[in-house]
Amino acid sequence: MRSMLAAVLVLVCLIIPARADWPVDKMNQQIEQTNVIVSEICSGTIVDVVERLVLTAYHCVADSLRDVEKKEVDPKTGEVKTKTVQEKAPMFIETWKYQDYEVVTSEKHTATIVGKDEATDTALLQVDDLKYKPEAAAPMAGCDYKFERGKLVYAVGNPGILFDNSITSGIISAPERKLDFGTGKKIPLFQHSANTIGGNSGGAIYNGDGQMIGTVTGGVRGADISLAVPICFAQAMIRAAGFGKILEKQ
Repeated sequence: MRSMLAAVLVLVCLIIPARADWPVDKMNQQIEQTNVIVSEICSGTIVDVVERLVLTAYHCVADSLRDVEKKEVDPKTGEVKTKTVQEKAPMFIETWKYQDYEVVTSEKHTATIVGKDEATDTALLQVDDLKYKPEAAAPMAGCDYKFERGKLVYAVGNPGILFDNSITSGIISAPERKLDFGTGKKIPLFQHSANTIGGNSGGAIYNGDGQMIGTVTGGVRGADISLAVPICFAQAMIRAAGFGKILEKQ
């Protein structure tokens, strides 16, 4: 009987995810200081205070990018040439503060897309206002972070946008997935069970220590399956955008 009970206890210990070391007070502060709304449709996370950088998903900014043909006259030959350039429509980030169930302050700032990678569904925004100083930046895990089934995770973002600064918890369901969301390119992802819906896209996935380990990219409707891009791919995009120095501070 004792051996059977011991076996059951071992099984339970294997199933229950690891204990969280992220204190609730620090969790609340970090979420309120680093989570933002991106152009009224998505979520984003402040990843650097000095450079005013916000990490989000590429599909959240894709509609603001468009190819435009422009004609230029060669000053020497007078020849008219047509070239295609990519224009970026203005983006903005927004934060709300509450008191007694009412929004008491709302900040809105324009931002520029300074980095993007469609292949990994990641994008980087920089707030235009040089006077804007975020209160904090989210700590990121390194590329050596090990994704394992059963590890505790938190999804932070703005589901439905109206429900800003929301957090849900779950576990890593599968450490490696590769799916095509209609772009013709398969994106490297991990699957998790923390609930996410429209508006969460681009938001952060944290581990039990409060480190950002991924960004929300999408899910499978009706199947309660959520997917995220590992933080290492976002960091590669950040380096390619010329902001690798911010990762040295992590």
